[in-house]
Amino acid sequence: MRWTRNILSISVLCVLAAACSTPKGRIMTNTEQDVVGARRAGAATYDRLVEGAVQKLLSLHQASLNRRPGKMKIAFLGIDSRGVEELGDWRAQIYELIDTSVNRSNVYRTVSRRFIEAALRDSRVTRDQLFLPRYRRLFLQSLEAQKMPVDCLLFAKITTGSTRGEGVHQRNYMLTLEMVDVKTGWDDKVSQRIRKEYH
Repeated sequence: MRWTRNILSISVLCVLAAACSTPKGRIMTNTEQDVVGARRAGAATYDRLVEGAVQKLLSLHQASLNRRPGKMKIAFLGIDSRGVEELGDWRAQIYELIDTSVNRSNVYRTVSRRFIEAALRDSRVTRDQLFLPRYRRLFLQSLEAQKMPVDCLLFAKITTGSTRGEGVHQRNYMLTLEMVDVKTGWDDKVSQRIRKEYH
């Protein structure tokens, strides 16, 4: 009987302790740094990857342009994740970060994702097939029918590489952006890498 009472008392104390330690949150100020993930990439990693890669790509592509009047239109075809970590809810946010960064430039403008998805469905073309001329033409014709012609296709890919040491683990995160000219097939490709250490 005493044994049962002791177990019951301990159980009640554990429940009370768990109830008192509920998670709390707060709004971070704009001057505070992002939280660095203890087990995964997180905000600090992805924000820096996107900022660095987009800046590199637009600078490289602009340098090779024969300047045309008006903004160049880009069809951003999403993010291919080839890393060991699942992107989860980061996939949509990375897409929006890249899309917004491209649109902030004075030279480029992205076509709405809704038009792109509709054109892919309409033409029955997959992203991989866009590198074959006849399928690319079907996709472009569908966009043109929507009055959304494009000059370039933009692809993003996230990869990781891991190294394990004694009591430490390093993971390299890399974002690669590839912009393909729809007329020539020539591409500009850049990568941004961040190294992260886990203990």
